[in-house]
Amino acid sequence: MVESFPTLNSVPPDNNEAAQRDRSIRLAVVTSLVSKLGTIILRLVSIPIAMRLLGIEQFGVYAAITMAVGMIDMLHVGIGPALTREISRAVAKGDRKREKSIFGTCILLSTALTLIAAFAAAMLLYHIPIAKLFGEEFAPLSDVMYRAAWIGIVILLIEAICVTFEMARDGYMETRYNNAWGAGGNIVGAALLLGGIWFFPTIEFLLIAVNGSIVLAKFGNSIHFLCQRQYLFPKFSLFRADLVPGLLGDSLRFSVTYILAAMIEYNIMAFIIGRTSGPDAVAVFNVMVTIHFSLAGVVGMFTKPIWPALMDAFEREDKPWIRKMGGKLQLGSLGFAAIAGFGIVLVGPVVLPMWAGEEFTSVRDSFQMDRTALFAFSLYFLLHVWRHTNQTLALGVGKINSVVCIVLTEAAFLLSLAGFALIQTGEISMIYFSMAGAIALFSGWMFPFIFREGMSNSQREAKISDPETLDPLPKVVM
Repeated sequence: MVESFPTLNSVPPDNNEAAQRDRSIRLAVVTSLVSKLGTIILRLVSIPIAMRLLGIEQFGVYAAITMAVGMIDMLHVGIGPALTREISRAVAKGDRKREKSIFGTCILLSTALTLIAAFAAAMLLYHIPIAKLFGEEFAPLSDVMYRAAWIGIVILLIEAICVTFEMARDGYMETRYNNAWGAGGNIVGAALLLGGIWFFPTIEFLLIAVNGSIVLAKFGNSIHFLCQRQYLFPKFSLFRADLVPGLLGDSLRFSVTYILAAMIEYNIMAFIIGRTSGPDAVAVFNVMVTIHFSLAGVVGMFTKPIWPALMDAFEREDKPWIRKMGGKLQLGSLGFAAIAGFGIVLVGPVVLPMWAGEEFTSVRDSFQMDRTALFAFSLYFLLHVWRHTNQTLALGVGKINSVVCIVLTEAAFLLSLAGFALIQTGEISMIYFSMAGAIALFSGWMFPFIFREGMSNSQREAKISDPETLDPLPKVVM
């Protein structure tokens, strides 16, 4: 595999292309504001309603099911970012033939991997009792968990296929359409939830209302995408076997860079918490994950459209734009995370019980979200945002292999440290302190370094080709 994109040469950046990138980012951010606001409202509304109507134990079941089923994403999600990168490169070169072959091959490959993953999950669920999968404390709720798990698998199967279409849109710098459809899904979900949960206060209905509405929006977005670009309609004739090894290799690398840390920090930790502490502890952990997702989604409004724009700029050799955007992204995301964390520590002990309900504070002492636990969570959130931002920048300049190595090392250390902290202390604050410490030791400083190194290496390579065409590289904001 090649570590970085093609080297820079003497072609000056096109101001029109830079303006187009800026415009696509602005449109993506504006539409994302609507979409993310709807997502945040849906989450903020669904949690207290579900907690009060279902009780903390059944809400913990819902959390365990959604997080466990979500782990099958590991087998397919990398195809999407690989598709985004290849579409972006094909568009930059005006290669319509490669667009078609890359898209057709990725869709068929992603669908096949998703079906295999869903089949494996179904066989696991069919042959292993719920109590053995999730722990003996879930045994009294095994019947409802079994039904909910099957619904979750079906929902995730459809979502996994449709996500690939979304990632193709990102390659065309059309994230605004993904956001618009996402906003529509949030409206449907809110209507279903508020209109039906009072009549059907069950885990199954909660899954359909919240997660099913999201899938419905993604399916509509996929149909819309194909209507706009009918030449990309998936056909077996577009499948190119020679592209599969490279795409699978990129898929594996992007799977590591995009979801391994999240899989450990959310899904696997929730699974371990469930087995060691029970459904009420999982419920508390899920509430904090929801808060984390809602706040991180604000940063994602910027990083998601900026990543394909970075690749486009790197392909077109527009380093000044990359430097400018990188500095803004680093400072803006860090400032937001610091302010959000301070607010959580300041008002969290008062607001969280009012929002999530009395049962949120009735759990065991080790999972009480007091100020110490909220400080640990806020520190982890700050470092998570810093890691995510600099990972986006490093991947944008082609440092994929370096990111993969760092993520793998950090993940192994994080899982060992956080798992040890949970087993030894049983305290949620130690889990968050452990995750924050792992990020600080590895990706927190390594990702900014390799982003700068990626720019510097490309600069030196360009000077060898044509030493008089490019200015010295200014210092990147760290």
